[in-house]
Amino acid sequence: MEIDRKFAVELGISAASVVLFVGAAYVVSANYAAPGNATGNGSAAPVLQPDGGLVMVGVVGLFVLIMALAGLILYRANFDEE
Repeated sequence: MEIDRKFAVELGISAASVVLFVGAAYVVSANYAAPGNATGNGSAAPVLQPDGGLVMVGVVGLFVLIMALAGLILYRANFDEE
């Protein structure tokens, strides 16, 4: 299977955006996590604080905005001239 230039650029932008989103979600969860309440067997997961929830909504919104801008740039790009 031969991959043309346009598909390679789309794949690279998509992969970079997903990695950026996962990294941002990790940073938010690491900074805004409250320890879980281990009342039972001690395996309670930490929960996100209310401020962290707002930041996570901002991260998701930023991801959607970045993907929309990337789609607009790719739509306007001319890959036929090689």
